Amino acid sequence: AIASLPKQSMVDSMNVTSRMRGVYSLDWNLQGDRMMIVTKDSQLRLWNPDRNSEERSWSGEWMYAECDPNSPNRTAGVTWPGRFRLVDHRQAGFAADVDLKALSDKLEKMLFLCWRPDSSYVAVGTKSDVVQMLDLRKPELSLGNSMAAVTEVNQMCWTVGGEAFLQAEGTSPGRIAVSRGVDLASGPMFSVVAHQSATVALSRDPTGRYVASGGADCFLNIWDARSMGCLWSCGPGSQPITSCSFSSDGDLIAWGSGGPGGESQVNVFGVDTKQSYLQYQCGSAATILRFHPKMPTLAVAVADCAREGSFVQFLKLGT
Repeated sequence: AIASLPKQSMVDSMNVTSRMRGVYSLDWNLQGDRMMIVTKDSQLRLWNPDRNSEERSWSGEWMYAECDPNSPNRTAGVTWPGRFRLVDHRQAGFAADVDLKALSDKLEKMLFLCWRPDSSYVAVGTKSDVVQMLDLRKPELSLGNSMAAVTEVNQMCWTVGGEAFLQAEGTSPGRIAVSRGVDLASGPMFSVVAHQSATVALSRDPTGRYVASGGADCFLNIWDARSMGCLWSCGPGSQPITSCSFSSDGDLIAWGSGGPGGESQVNVFGVDTKQSYLQYQCGSAATILRFHPKMPTLAVAVADCAREGSFVQFLKLGT
């Protein structure tokens, strides 16, 4: 990705034409030809970026969805009341629909999830900061280990091989807790102080070299994925980091920021070069962003405060 980018990349930006009632989550599928977008009007939307149109939607009190890292047509999602669902993009119904609250009364008010890289497990997180492993290795879903966190958990991710599980903690100072694989019962192996205030955003490099964290202290930090030693930091900006994402080759890191009073923008830096390739002013908070799985293209959810909704921009770098 780096070789094709000038020092300050040109951007061809395209807004999603329909404004949505707020975006809770968005994610590219494996091939990068579709997106799954969760909106605040209780819809999970299958979006075709090339045609700039919705192809299908599923109703429910959705809070978060993430595409299967090994299948172009499967997405996992959670709902506020405590349902876990698997969606086949080609079908109107659900491939799986499990009431997690019926399995454990702690599993309600779901907020987010993340796939293990080999798709064998999904970790889900609740408003009460319970983190639960869901075992998908057999046709019938079963509960793995769980952990009642002692502090707020804002985001989660696995290292690329699935050997370590990371949680962004909303403590002050903000920490990253590191657990062994799917073993939550033993508690974190260790944690590192990542930010002066809450750790808000977390992302791993698809090649396995780096982890990125963004904080309420307005800093973006790059970590060695093996040692969890901090390699470099960027900041402070004028607004908290809201989301971060690596390019498919791990050469670029993008992050969004925004909040009341101050700049709301998207930044793209070279991970090794530490060089700025983009500073894009959004006008409103860039709440979520995700790099395309194959190209230097960013999907960015921008809060449209004037209209009490959101829209999505696709930022194509290097054009």
